[in-house]
Amino acid sequence: MRDWLGEVISNELITVYEGLFFTEDALLWLRERPRTFGELRAQDIDWLRWMAANVDDQDLLGKLSQDPDIDVRMWVACNPMTPEGVLGRLAEDAIVFVRRGVAQNKRTTMHLLVKLSDDADVVVRALASRNRISRSDRRDLLRERVFPRAHTTRDAGWRT
Repeated sequence: MRDWLGEVISNELITVYEGLFFTEDALLWLRERPRTFGELRAQDIDWLRWMAANVDDQDLLGKLSQDPDIDVRMWVACNPMTPEGVLGRLAEDAIVFVRRGVAQNKRTTMHLLVKLSDDADVVVRALASRNRISRSDRRDLLRERVFPRAHTTRDAGWRT
């Protein structure tokens, strides 16, 4: 994890900050000279937390998922752009809030949601179940819209 903290923050990422109305002081600090992620982390950990929640760069999300800060990992777990493999690792995190983030993430695979349904934490289990049920409901609603007159075996009037 430590090696990526030495990487210089790209102008593209700074532009993302600008587009989201960060304070002028923060942007001046970033533009003052090339800054590393380690410097950013030391300056204000909330910037890494914001990145974890808002960026769509999957490589960066993978790096942030290894951060020792619980909130950074939790926000990566909640981010819908987080890759499946990263969500899989975060689903095994020792910190319950990180696993809760994975359980409610709409990108979490059904296989992983089933696994989280057996978690030791009741809230993780509830979030995973709710995520699975809402997907099932959306799938059924889509099926009804695409095939409005189709009957399924669950329909009371089903016939062969």
